[in-house]
Parts: sequence; C-alpha cells; structure tokens
Amino acid sequence: MKDRTSTAGVEPVFPGPWDQYNFSPASRTQYPIRIHRTTGIVENEANLLDFKSTIIHALKQSNEVKYSELYSSITVDFGKEVCGPVTLRSGRTSTDQTVALAYAESSQWVGFDSDDSSSLRPSVSDGHFEFQMGPNETYTVPMEKQRGGYRYLTIFTKTPGAILEIKEVSAYFTSMPHWQNLRAYSSYFFSNDELLNRLWYASAYTNQLSTLSKDQSRRCELDSGWLNNAICCTSGETVITDAPRRDRTVWAGDLAIVVWSQFATIGDSISMRNALDTLFDVQSERGQFPWAGPPICHDSVSELAKSGDWPYISDSYHLWTMLVARHFFHLTGDLEWLKAKWQGLVLGMQLTVSRFRVDEGLYYSAGELDWGRSSVEGFNLSCNILFHETLLRMAPLATLLASPDLASQWLEIASTLKPNLERFWDPSIGLYKDNLNAPYLHPQDGNSLACWFGISTHERAQIITTNLKKRWGPFGPINPECSGPVSPFISGFELQALIHASRMNDALAMIRTAWGWMINNPASTGSTMLEAWGADGKITYPFYKDKPSYISHCHPFSTGPVLVLTYELLGLNFTDAGGKSWEFRPCVGDLEHCQGGFTGTHGKYSAGWRKTRENGRIVFSCWVEAPEGTTGRVRLPVLTSGGPKSTGKKESVKCENKDGYEWLDGISGGERHNFVT
Repeated sequence: MKDRTSTAGVEPVFPGPWDQYNFSPASRTQYPIRIHRTTGIVENEANLLDFKSTIIHALKQSNEVKYSELYSSITVDFGKEVCGPVTLRSGRTSTDQTVALAYAESSQWVGFDSDDSSSLRPSVSDGHFEFQMGPNETYTVPMEKQRGGYRYLTIFTKTPGAILEIKEVSAYFTSMPHWQNLRAYSSYFFSNDELLNRLWYASAYTNQLSTLSKDQSRRCELDSGWLNNAICCTSGETVITDAPRRDRTVWAGDLAIVVWSQFATIGDSISMRNALDTLFDVQSERGQFPWAGPPICHDSVSELAKSGDWPYISDSYHLWTMLVARHFFHLTGDLEWLKAKWQGLVLGMQLTVSRFRVDEGLYYSAGELDWGRSSVEGFNLSCNILFHETLLRMAPLATLLASPDLASQWLEIASTLKPNLERFWDPSIGLYKDNLNAPYLHPQDGNSLACWFGISTHERAQIITTNLKKRWGPFGPINPECSGPVSPFISGFELQALIHASRMNDALAMIRTAWGWMINNPASTGSTMLEAWGADGKITYPFYKDKPSYISHCHPFSTGPVLVLTYELLGLNFTDAGGKSWEFRPCVGDLEHCQGGFTGTHGKYSAGWRKTRENGRIVFSCWVEAPEGTTGRVRLPVLTSGGPKSTGKKESVKCENKDGYEWLDGISGGERHNFVT
C-alpha cells in the first residue's frame, strides 16, 4: 500500500491469467459495445459501434404522444459501469438542433431522464443534459456536468424535424486520476471459482470508480439537474468516496469495510489517507466526527441538515472514524500520520468516554443517525460493541505514543462494559436485542458485530450465526433494522460473523447467493457492487422509498466479500502495523485452489494453496512469499500423522500443534516457502 504520487510506467504488480477478470479499461477513452434499444426512427443503429453513421430522425411532437414515446433515440451500452464526460461527433447530414443525453446505471432506469443522483428531495429531478449541435461537430460534456457512474447512455434530439447523424460516441474515465495505467493493480486474487474471481475484481473496480479528484463531488443545493464540481477532500488531490454517481462524498461508516477491501484490491493509500484527513479536518471543537464529509456536512438544504447539531449527530459513524483510523495505521504502519492525528483521536475518545454511563455500565448513544435505520439513540447494541472495540484497539496506540494512563483508562472501561453487554442477550431467540428500549428487534448488524469483534464466545457465535441464517432468502440475508432489504454492507458484517464462528462454507454460500445474484442480475451493471436491494429481488431500498433510482449500483461499502476472500479464504494478514510481521492461515472452504497477494509498505506479499487427491488421500500444498526483513507464521491443517514438510530456511522456525493445526513460526521473508501436508 505504498504512496504513489505518479503512476507513470507502472505495471500490474502481479500480472497473470487473473487479469482476464479485471474490469478496468486499458485506455481512459471508452466506447460502447452494444446497442441497448432505440425508439422512434433510427437508421443503421449498429453502425455507431463501428464509427460509421447512425441517423436519428426527430418525431413530430403531439400532445397525444406519451412522454416515454416522444423522442427518437438510441441507447448505447458500455457493457459495464463507466464514468466521465461524453464526447459526441456528428456527421454532415446533421441539422442544427438541441441534443440531449440521459444516463442510467441500471437498464431498469433507461429513458429520457437520468436516474436520480442529485438529491433525495422528491421535488428534485436530474432530468437530462442538453446542448446545441450542428453538422460535422465534436462536442464534449463540460467536466462539471460529467456523470460519475453509468452503463447506459440515451442520445436523442429535442428539435422537431431535426436529423442527428452520429459517427462516434465515447466516455472519458475520470476516476482514479492519479493513475496513468488503470489496470496497474497492486494486488490480485485467483481461485478455481469463477464467480468469486469476478466478484473480487468487481469489488476492485467499484473501489477504483469511487476514487475521485477532490473537486469533482456532487453539489447538494440544486433544485434540478446535477453538478459535480464541489470540493469533497480537504487534504490532497484524490479521495475514495461512497460512490461515483452519488454521493461522491466520504462516509466514515462505509470505511468500516472499504479500508480493508481497498487495501486488498487497488491499494491506494493516498486516497484512503485523504479520506480520513478530510474527516479529521471537519471534526468539531468538542471532538465529534461528522456523519459525512464535505459537501454533505455543509449541506443546508435538506430537512435533516436543518438540525442545530448537523452534521455531528451520529455516534456510530463517530466511533467508526476512530476505529478506521486505527485500521489505516495497522495496514500502512504510517506512524507520522498517526502522531499527527493523535490529538484529534484523543479528543474524540474523550467525548465518547463522556457518554459512558457508569451507573448502567453501558454507552449511551445520543447521536441518532446510522447507516440506514431510523435511529440508534439510547442504549444501542451496535454502538456499545463499537465503543468496546474502539477502546480495545485505541489502547495499544496510546501505549505506543507514550500515553499509558489513557491506555489503562480505556481498558478499564472496556472491562466494565463487556459483562454489561449480556443485558442485550435474548436467550429465547438466541440473538442480541437492538436496544434496551427495543426488545423485539434483533438486528443483523449488532449481532454480526458481536461475533466479529469477539464479544460472543465461539459457541455463542455459532448460535447467533445459526439464527441469522434463518433470515436468508433467495436473494440474500434480510435486514430487519432497515425494514427488510438485503444490505450488502451489513451482510459484509455477517460474513465476518460466519468466519469467526468457523463457518467458511456458509460464508461462501452467502457470497454466491447474494452477491452472485447481484452481479448476474440483468438490471445490475455486471461489474460493480450494488448498494442494496429488496428481499423479493427487486431493486428497491426502504431508505429511498420515494426514489428507487437513487440506489447506487457502484458502492464500495458492499465489497465485504473481499475481506473473506483475501484475508480468510486465502488467509494472508498483517500481525503488526505495516506488515513487518505477517500471518498466512489458509481456510480452504469448498475450493480446490486459491492464490493472491497485495503490496504493503515493505513490498509484495503473496501466497497460495491447493488441495489435491493422490492415492485416495488429500494432499494440501501451499506457498508464501513476503518482503525481505519481515517475519511471519504459517498455519497448516494437520491431515496426516507425518506433519508438514517445508522448504527454505528452517533454522529459526518453531512448530506447534494447536487446535488441529500445525503452526510454523519464524518464517523469514525474502524467499518463497513451500509446504505440503
């Protein structure tokens, strides 16, 4: 995850056959690959794909014609999510006219108006973009009117009697502006399961599309149309946001998943650091981190933003900001960055500690906003678990930065808090309650976090995941705290719960069911991660009930499968900040082989494993390679009484048999180690 100020000449760090799954374009100029549909009178529609003339004849307008049938049009399909300004080249037979463009991520919203991206207010519509064009002209949409994410582009003329001859249409890829080679990933993943490979690379592409220039965020105050020229980053030139179409903004809660998936895929530490810096830069004087970064945190138009405490009204996102800051330090080892942010973290922790009710032994959440539910106000399960995890993760940092008194204070509060979390346990259901004031709601997020963050014992984690699994439908886990959608964000938490309950096969089954349905759904982009969908398989979301087209089809917080595939299935992890020490503990699930790698501060880390059958027995072989100067340990399954055989330097390697695994400690970096058991 090395910093990159320039990518001139950079090639993929791990080239190989897995590059076939990479959705990133070889060139920033992208062209459509098929015609999705036409309306009205269109001649030679397929010519447009070969840089030949396609001609659109305007229809005569009549009050009796429906709006959906009003225009002659051609809708092109780029075959995957793309982004950026469109360029159109007209032919000599074109007449002077008003041309219009409408965009859609999903085929469900193809039409003469774009899908909604500018506002959740019912009165605001994106509509379409208009410009004037005559014969033999080339027109490029202004950067501020670029569309951040779309697969489908509808082109039509609004001038009665006009002829529009189109000879070429293209889009210019504006995401990831600091990379010259968009396919130069610093990580990779490859297995015998094609669906899992596609999902990993769709996650990488989602992260990439959502990485923007600092001055290309969505404006919130418009009453119609859209503009993408707001500032969303207060530090640096690029930033990873929640989505390329909307909101094009840093959301702290989203980073709970994204900080891990971005590192494991595109590894762009600059844009992740800038995202965190932005949240720190708008931290309140009393220490509260905002619900979202600019421009949303400066929004004065929406009803929500009229609150006197806006945007500092989310305890959960405040906690996630501090926790993600710790994770960023763990992945990068950037001690100077941590020192620069430490006073902000201490201030944020002091504010959080002040909300700990000593008489109850629990954290009281006053800021009600969360990812999609109506409120977490009160003694909320997920906020209490987040508070506990933040205390545990921040204490070692306090020790590292010579603040042992803070470390002791935080660990003492954590030890007081943990036993009181039993008050949320409902033995009659076998799940935790969402809130002490909501005893009949048993949430997906809080119960998943209890397993992920070690609040539950392994035995209880198995009970919890068994009961959560009862909510699985044909399109994924149904989320009760947000009125019943499938939330791939929170389902990413449940994936971690399954891992910590030793249920890898169930985790893979959920990925194949939910995310597999998503990427193969004809209404999806086939290349990026959808924000949410209905339990019935329709593209709906209760949070956007009045504007279903507002749902993002490219949302990094939905990339939870990456955490399973890279850190658990492959099993490659750092055990200290920056990766000076590491761990390779493959968990094979139902696959035959898997390999992958990523790039950290010290260099390249890669590993792989394979399961074969020889002479009636299972043979497990694996390998690992890490940078010189690092040290790791390897966990191997014990399949025979003979134990593992290894190659490479073994003088300092220590072996231990524990919990059915063979642990080899002291594996040196700088060379490839092979093991067979």
